[in-house]
Amino acid sequence: MMNYKIIRSKRKTIALQVNSDATLTVRIPYGVSMGYVERFIEEKRTWIEKKQAQFSELKAKYKPRQYVNGEEFLFAGKPYELEIVPGSTARIALTTDGKLRITEKCLQAPKHYIEWFYKQFAKRHITARTKEIAEVFGYKFASIKINSAKTRWGSCSMRGNLNFSWRLVIMPEEMIDYVIVHELVHLEIKDHSKRFYARMSELMPDHRRREKWLKVNSGMSTL
Repeated sequence: MMNYKIIRSKRKTIALQVNSDATLTVRIPYGVSMGYVERFIEEKRTWIEKKQAQFSELKAKYKPRQYVNGEEFLFAGKPYELEIVPGSTARIALTTDGKLRITEKCLQAPKHYIEWFYKQFAKRHITARTKEIAEVFGYKFASIKINSAKTRWGSCSMRGNLNFSWRLVIMPEEMIDYVIVHELVHLEIKDHSKRFYARMSELMPDHRRREKWLKVNSGMSTL
C-alpha cells in the first residue's frame, strides 16, 4: 500500500500532489470514502511512481552541501562560487565577479548564515520585481511577505497579501516572474478556473512551460 497524507477541504475533486521529497499528498472533498480514495490512487499509481522517481533522481543530483571554496550557489538562476575569507565577524556578500563571499565565522553555522542571506536577497529582489510587474499589468496588492515554504512557491490571501518562499530566488529570473504573475492573477481570480488560466495565457503565453520547468527542477531549491 502506498503511503500518503490526506487533506480534506471544500474542494469538489480529488487532487494528487507528489512533493519534492517524493511524498504524496491527496486533497479530497469532505464526504469521500477512503475506499474511493484508495481506488483513485491505484488508478494513478503509474503516474505517481513516475513523479516520485523524478524527484528521487533530482535528490541524488543535488547532493548535500559541503560549504567549501568553489561550491556553486544560485541567485536568480545565476551561479556564484563560494569564497571563504578570513574574518571573526559573520559577513556575506555577492561580488561582481561571481563570488558568494563569506567569512570564516560563518562556517560555525554555514547553512544558517547563507539561508539568512538568501532571505534578505529574496525580500529585496522579489519585492522590487513584484512591484515592477504589478505596475505593468495594473495590479495592486496589500503587502509582500517572504517565508520558508519548501513545497509552495507563493500564495495570495483574500485580503491581497502576497507570500513568497525565499527559495524562489534560487530559480532563474523567468521562473521568478512566472510565480509572481501567477499570484498577481489570483488578486483578480481566486481559483484555478479556465478563466484564471486564460488570464495567465494573456499575460504570459508560455506559463505552462514555466510551470512544468519549476515542477521538474524544484530540487534546485534545497540548501
